[in-house]
Amino acid sequence: MQNIVVLITDNEKVAQKINKKVLLLRNTDILQTIHHADCFDKVRKIKPVLIFYHLKLNREDDFLNFLQKARQNKDLKTCSIILIYDDLDENLLCSAFEKGITDFIRTTASDTEYTIRTLWCLQKRDNVEDNKNKKDLLSQLKILDRKNQVFTENYTYTVLKEESKKDWGCFAVVAPDINSRNKISPDTLMSIIKDNVRACDILGYASDFKIYLWFRNTSNEDTRKILTKIKRALTSDFTISAGYTETKEIPFDEAEVLANKALSKALLKGNSFICVQEKPKPQKQKTTKIDIQNFKQHKANSVKKLENILSPLFFQMQKTNEDKLFETKITQKVSEQKSFFTLKNQDCESSFIVTYPGFTTINIEILQKIQDKESRKKYYIDTNELSEEKLEEMLEDFIQDFNNLTAAI
Repeated sequence: MQNIVVLITDNEKVAQKINKKVLLLRNTDILQTIHHADCFDKVRKIKPVLIFYHLKLNREDDFLNFLQKARQNKDLKTCSIILIYDDLDENLLCSAFEKGITDFIRTTASDTEYTIRTLWCLQKRDNVEDNKNKKDLLSQLKILDRKNQVFTENYTYTVLKEESKKDWGCFAVVAPDINSRNKISPDTLMSIIKDNVRACDILGYASDFKIYLWFRNTSNEDTRKILTKIKRALTSDFTISAGYTETKEIPFDEAEVLANKALSKALLKGNSFICVQEKPKPQKQKTTKIDIQNFKQHKANSVKKLENILSPLFFQMQKTNEDKLFETKITQKVSEQKSFFTLKNQDCESSFIVTYPGFTTINIEILQKIQDKESRKKYYIDTNELSEEKLEEMLEDFIQDFNNLTAAI
C-alpha cells in the first residue's frame, strides 16, 4: 500500500530542505508539496498518512482551523500532523495539542531528528489504525458498544473481574438519579464519562441504567475527584450518584456488592457519592514475639504499598518523558530492596533511588554524575506521609533538574 506524505509550505527553500531531511522512507512512500492556499481541500483529496505543516508568520489561526477540520474529517482523523516552525508561541502549541497535533519540530532541526520523528509518526498512525480495526472487530462481536467503544452489558462484569485480578484499584458504579433518567440517554451519559476519565480506565454498561468503572491503582480519594469532574461536565438539570470502593483487600465480587449497596443509598439521597471502606479488624494484645512478627508484616505491607506507587509512577514518567528527552536513555526498576529511575546521556547521569531500610522511614537518594563531578542528596519520608502525589512531585523535580543540568553543559 502506497503511503503519501504531504508538506504544506509556500517557501520553496523549506520544501527543498524537508525533501532532503525526511529520509529512510519506504520505496512506496511519496512526499508531495502543496501551498497553503486551499490546502485542506487538497489534503482531503490526497488522503495522506502524514502531514508536515510549515507555520507562516502571523498565520497561526489558519493552522488551528486546518487542524480542527482535519480532526473532524473521517479520512484524516488518524493522519499524523507535524508542525514545522521557525519561532514557536507556546500558547499556540498548547492550543494545537488540544486540537490533536501529533508532533512539532523546528525548521532547522537535524536530518536525524526529522527522520526519527517521521518514522515515529508513521508507526503511531499504524498502531492507531490497528487499534481501530481491533475495536471494530470487537464491536461486530458485540463485546464493545459500537457507539462509545466501551464494554457491553454482557461482558462488563467478566472483563472487570479479570482486570481486578491483575492489580489493585477502585471500582465505581454510576447511575443517573431517578428524576434525571428521562433527561439524558445512557449513551450520552457514557460519552460524557468517557471524555472525563483516562484512556486506561475501563468502562462498561450494566443493568438498570448503571455504568461500571474500573480505575487501576487509584485510591478512593482520587476516585471521588474523578467523579466530581464528571459531575461538573454535566448540565445543571441532570444529576448522578455513585457508590465506589477500593479492591486492595477484597475480591471483585465483594467489591461489586458493596459498591452497588452504596449506590442504592446514594440514589436515595440523590446527587451524592458514597464510598465504602473496609472496616479495620480489631487488634489484640500480643506477646513480644508476635509483636516482632507484626513489625515484619507492617514492613512487608509498607514495601508493597511503595511498590504499588512506584511501579505505575516510574512507568508513566518514562513513557511521558522518553520522547521529550532526546538522546537520553531512561531506565527504571522497582523491587523490594531498591528501586531506581535513571536518566543518562553522554554528559550527565542522574539516578533517583528509593530504599526502605527500616519500619518507619523511606529513603530517597538523588545521585548526579556530571562528567568528572558527582553529587548526592538524601531525603527521608515518614511512611505515614507516603503518597503518590509526594513521590510524583519529587520525581518531576528530579527530571527538571536533569534538564537544567544538561542545558547548562
